[in-house]
Amino acid sequence: MEFFKQRKNKRFSYTPKHLRDQDDTAKKSVEAQWEEVRAANKRKKSIFTTLPFLVLFLIGVLVILYILSRYE
Repeated sequence: MEFFKQRKNKRFSYTPKHLRDQDDTAKKSVEAQWEEVRAANKRKKSIFTTLPFLVLFLIGVLVILYILSRYE
């Protein structure tokens, strides 16, 4: 009764050589792009953007407003 059995298709797990190389370069390019993004997004420290300076600036503004409101 083997005449009526259908043959199963063979499965191959072949990836062409040019696609294998492309995967490696894609991973490297993603890593390189990620490093570029990280370097671009690093916050450059400035005295005007530090938290202590901003707090002191806010306190100074409040003191000036208090002093100026007394002159009315």
